[in-house]
Amino acid sequence: MTLGDLVDRHRIIVCVGSGGVGKTTIAAALALQGAIAGRRAMVVTIDPARRLAQSLGLNTLRAGGERVPVEHLLREGTTGGTLSAGMLDQKSAWDEFIARHAPNAQVRETLLANEFYQHLSKSFAGSTEYMAIEELCRIDESGAFDLIVLDTPPTGHALEFLDAPRRLEDFFDRSLIAWLVRPTMSAGWSVWKTAGKSVRFVFERIEAATGIQALAQIADFFVAIEQLIDGITERSRKVRSLLQGADTAFVLVSGPDEQVLEDADELAARMRGLGMPLKGVVMNRVHEAAECLEDDAQTHASLQRIDAALAVAGVDPESRQWFTDTLDIICIQASTEAVRREAFEAALPEEVVVATVPEQPRDVHDLAALAQLGRFLAARPATARAGNHAGEPHPR
Repeated sequence: MTLGDLVDRHRIIVCVGSGGVGKTTIAAALALQGAIAGRRAMVVTIDPARRLAQSLGLNTLRAGGERVPVEHLLREGTTGGTLSAGMLDQKSAWDEFIARHAPNAQVRETLLANEFYQHLSKSFAGSTEYMAIEELCRIDESGAFDLIVLDTPPTGHALEFLDAPRRLEDFFDRSLIAWLVRPTMSAGWSVWKTAGKSVRFVFERIEAATGIQALAQIADFFVAIEQLIDGITERSRKVRSLLQGADTAFVLVSGPDEQVLEDADELAARMRGLGMPLKGVVMNRVHEAAECLEDDAQTHASLQRIDAALAVAGVDPESRQWFTDTLDIICIQASTEAVRREAFEAALPEEVVVATVPEQPRDVHDLAALAQLGRFLAARPATARAGNHAGEPHPR
């Protein structure tokens, strides 16, 4: 089975992984491949890099999505293939979230105008991750697309994405809110002048973190948000159901670096525990060299032959030495990465599809290169986890 088969069999693809591993480009390439195959595809990115917008033929990516001109890439005989792309605007996503769940216009306007809410919607830990999932649910419910690819936030640790729903539910814990919305809260700091040191310490830290000096603003926020708890709780159940559903596939984008692989291994284990099994892996930016052989003696002999050929071609000794030394370093790096990858892949369940993308000297710079990457990912057999593929586009 290939990664293309995996995408064909699912309606939702969630690309996860640590920051800086190429998730955004991989997500866009998979969505484009779906469009070329005749599907109504949508990619939602959390990292609106300008070069990605350019590779999609757009000046910029906008919240809410925009149709990408891909007609000239569609396969002959297919109909209905489209690609849309959009980015997550965290602030507007929160505002829309509140608008959907507010029981009436008064509660909605109270929350949107609240100073504490305005700060929270921009800086709450995990809010970007949760809003990414919320946006995924919104697009899914629209029924406008039959393939949705989500590029998860470029966090330092991929587990932050999976923890986001739990953190939001903990924040909106009803027992905590019941304490916060007591009538005395609206009186502000005067009520707390005689409170214990620990209570004063907590609120001093809240005010220091938010820059909001009026405690009543915080109380007003929780008074209003209490009326949304049931809707938020129900939404959280839908989020979990969607992520755990048979139509959803998680694809881990990783690299051969030791720390990245450790994060990936931990993520895969955590996902199994949450009932969100990993179904695909893209091993990105892998260093490979055809001249590197498994046996050190054979590699050394290969380098000697290259040196001899350069000498015959008239290359001076100093340049030849630099070239063979550089190639030797590349071989060592490729060998070290191969050992790490083999150990990581050996721990994966047998049904997980793995595609390897070698390091390349150029980025994906236009729609044609993005389509080439998509075809490469879709066609790469799961059993072919190594090898030289010079000339393939390099996702960054």
